[in-house]
Amino acid sequence: MVETELDAVGDGAAGLDGGAASRLEGVLDLLRAGTDALTVLVASGDLADVPAAVLAQVQRDLRVLEHRSAAARLVMLPQLDADGVWALDGSRSFAAWLARHDDVHRGTANREVRQGRALRDALPATRAAALAGAVGPDHVSALAGAATTDARVRALAAPVTGLPVRYDDDGHEVAPPSGEEFLLAQAALHPVPGFARLVRRFAHVADPDADDRGHRDAEDREHFELSLTMGGWHVSGFLTEEHGTALRTALDAIMGAPAADDERTTTQRRAQALADLARTCLDHGHAGTGAAVRPHLNVTVSWDELQRLLAGTHPDGNDTGSDGGSGHGWQGDARRPDGDGTALRNLTRTPAILEGSTGPLPDSVLRKLACDSEITRIVFGPDSQILNVGRTQRTVTGQLRRAVIARDQHCTWPGCHEPPQRCEVHHAERHWARDRGETSAANSALLCWHHHTVVDTQGITMRWHTPGTSTLADASTADTTTEARPEPTWPEPTPSEALLGPGGWQFTDRHGRTIEHRPHWRADAA
Repeated sequence: MVETELDAVGDGAAGLDGGAASRLEGVLDLLRAGTDALTVLVASGDLADVPAAVLAQVQRDLRVLEHRSAAARLVMLPQLDADGVWALDGSRSFAAWLARHDDVHRGTANREVRQGRALRDALPATRAAALAGAVGPDHVSALAGAATTDARVRALAAPVTGLPVRYDDDGHEVAPPSGEEFLLAQAALHPVPGFARLVRRFAHVADPDADDRGHRDAEDREHFELSLTMGGWHVSGFLTEEHGTALRTALDAIMGAPAADDERTTTQRRAQALADLARTCLDHGHAGTGAAVRPHLNVTVSWDELQRLLAGTHPDGNDTGSDGGSGHGWQGDARRPDGDGTALRNLTRTPAILEGSTGPLPDSVLRKLACDSEITRIVFGPDSQILNVGRTQRTVTGQLRRAVIARDQHCTWPGCHEPPQRCEVHHAERHWARDRGETSAANSALLCWHHHTVVDTQGITMRWHTPGTSTLADASTADTTTEARPEPTWPEPTPSEALLGPGGWQFTDRHGRTIEHRPHWRADAA
């Protein structure tokens, strides 16, 4: 079947005649037939025995064909644009029509329209090279980006000076190449990134003022929107190259290398890094130092509500569970057999509110924030009059914090080494509100912001472990055929052991399994 289709393609190629429109349609028929034959062959699975060297060459040839057909389509666009028939359907611009007609992103359509016009008006040599397959879309994009001003277009068309004099076979002096021809010659000598840098350098030399104008235009367009929406904040904006590079560098520095067990995507880790960057600025007082109150996150919550949420109890007094989950059990009335509906008395409670937001603060976020924060007591009278304002007290004081940092040195999660500047002090073994745990060095551990959230929301427990004692790993490998497995014994560490070692924090998931750091090479070996 494949051979018959290929024969039909060859026969059709010899019979092309008539006007340009019919020839164009005939060429498309040949392309469709050839593409159908190729896809049938690939889908058949008959390529399993084809040598890799052959496949490599074929895929390279296919890419060149893609480049040439893409160049042919770009060359057609200016003619279609000039005809104006696209405006009959009410489109506001040719690019808008192209995006809708071809079902592509508007940015893609804008770029292709610009490149098509550049090939027609300023880059004749590039047009010929692209149609011949000598250069690809990346080269066309770079050169079209250089043909943005009249001065640069003139430089692309003018002869390049300072090159060695060349002679033809008859001894006649050869005219120097134009700027465009010179750049195209470099495309064969440099990889795409280096070629793009060379083109940008050429454009800058040809019209340096254009870069200044472009930067001023970018500054005028620069904006950053942070809008509160359903379930979070929506971020959008545009930054200059300078500001964008500075922000990206800072985010990459904070992101660092992911831990072996970190399954977040790069964009998720970058979002966390943006929050970490803001927290670093606020925690260390790098902004707002002259204000009466240093800017930070403020949460308003009644004392009863704070105690209830941190202790994980239902508004009617029932326990919602102590596994560190999301704590949403209080949303319904626990005394109703079907659990549906909301008791009216629950609506009169004052939930925790994050300043600047529009809704209650999730329980898990409140637990994490309250673990290492400053708390100010404010007493209101029945008419909302302020009766008393207590002194702000931090749950983990400066001296204690320095001691915990000296002992832990970095995030204590297995395999994580985030520095103390990006960590919070977590009440490790007993929560300060839920378990009435004391605020002490023996009950405090450094956790980075990410792993603090993991511990507080995934039912993970922590315990200081001294070498030579029983571990949770021992308990997790015990015989599970018995009905009840005895609790592992945890000897109380001495103050010196808890503060200065030689032990360490051990993490256990909600199933009783010890969480260990496994480097990538160990995981592969396993």
